[in-house]
Amino acid sequence: MSDSFRFGEFELDVAAYALRRNGQRIKLEQAPMDLLVLLVRKAGRLVTRTDMQAALWGGDVFVDHDAAINTAIRKIRRALDDDAEQPDFVETVVGKGYRFVADAVGMSPNSLDHRLPTYLVTRGKQQFVLNTGENLLGRDPRATVYIEHPSVSRRHARISLDPTRAVLEDLESRNGTFVEGRKVDVDAPIEIHDGAIIGLGPIAMTFVVLPAFASTVRMTGGTTTRRTPRSRG
Repeated sequence: MSDSFRFGEFELDVAAYALRRNGQRIKLEQAPMDLLVLLVRKAGRLVTRTDMQAALWGGDVFVDHDAAINTAIRKIRRALDDDAEQPDFVETVVGKGYRFVADAVGMSPNSLDHRLPTYLVTRGKQQFVLNTGENLLGRDPRATVYIEHPSVSRRHARISLDPTRAVLEDLESRNGTFVEGRKVDVDAPIEIHDGAIIGLGPIAMTFVVLPAFASTVRMTGGTTTRRTPRSRG
């Protein structure tokens, strides 16, 4: 059984317990996430309310199951930007339950790795490709994002990446690290998202997330060549 599924702009990574849209994680609480996993794994088939109750709560948990299911479905539709009247994803089968109507393509772990987004930091025409894990920003020539400027500390800041999020932290820099003009405290790293403006002292850069289907190729001399899919006419 696949642990990851692709449908439209969305990716459901069951192993990581994460829903993403074009590489950006969407927050979803436990009950709606569990219900979404159930629906996607049974795509095209009716999932009755009794099936949902058994899968999510079993017989030992006493809750108002109908109300809980209704709330979970509503949160799923909100996360998927779906319309209950003209659904692209979750269809109501009146008096019975629900059906996931989109094509859900199962992905192997290897294919999932290739579908992860690409993260960049840009400054003018320079583009620095970030790696999964820790990325140093500063005046140290070994830094992933190397900025030769006297206002930038050698080890100024760090961006930590995992498959679900990016976090920026200041490394006790001399002139401070900023996100959208707000200073990042040394002991309070900040999660950043596509388009965030990062300041290393007076030096401004942009954090960019490229969706998995927009590929990048090798970086040469601090710049990156970008390839986009061919038009199918």
